[in-house]
Amino acid sequence: MAYITKRGSSYGVRYTYQDEQGKNCNKWESFSTKEEATNRKKQIEHELANGTFLIPSTITVKEFLMEWLPKQCNKHKWAPQTYQSNLGTVQNLIIPYIGDMQMQKLKPYHLEDLYSTLSKTPCGQYLEGKKQVLSEKQQQRLLSGTTIHEVHRLLRTAFQYAVEWGILIKSPVPVDSPKKSIQERAIWDADEMWAALASMEDPILHLAVHLTLVGALREGEVAGLTPEDLDFEGADGTGTFRINKCM
Repeated sequence: MAYITKRGSSYGVRYTYQDEQGKNCNKWESFSTKEEATNRKKQIEHELANGTFLIPSTITVKEFLMEWLPKQCNKHKWAPQTYQSNLGTVQNLIIPYIGDMQMQKLKPYHLEDLYSTLSKTPCGQYLEGKKQVLSEKQQQRLLSGTTIHEVHRLLRTAFQYAVEWGILIKSPVPVDSPKKSIQERAIWDADEMWAALASMEDPILHLAVHLTLVGALREGEVAGLTPEDLDFEGADGTGTFRINKCM
């Protein structure tokens, strides 16, 4: 049961609930009008009766995410680079903006505001959670839609766990995700490729770029090549190379 008590010009709703350990706890909530207090009383009694009452929690977005990340890493056996990437997203793109907000007070419009803010934010504004001093040129390079989409993806996954853990009744993450950026890339033709190679005097750079073009390699695959991956006598003297790792 919940009870309404008038205190001066305000109205308080008093009720008892059980915490995670089954201990009875008393709670007061204050409202400026009797109508608000009455509506809240009915809501509390309904939720207590059907088992949907949300145990009050003051945990912030920062506290939750920094607890959730290592648990997810251990549970799903993330690679170190996956953990560092997600940690960077949390530290640099989420915590500086909504980290101090309480989880139970978050609404979808708060996250829509976050996405809007990020769309106007320069890349590298925060590094390891610390605000950086950017040059005028750096300030002109804004976060991409793809990056903001990744923020949305991470929050959607994290807040689903918050529901499972009983911190939230429903996730506040908007249904519609920010659109990814689509950027067309220019591709060299054969003449441009040979012209570029002819301009390179450094033999190591020449070899790296040549292998990249011939094998359609990614940056990490080129950086991961070692001497034993190159066989200059393979394929009857034509030569071969093997891609089996990346850096």
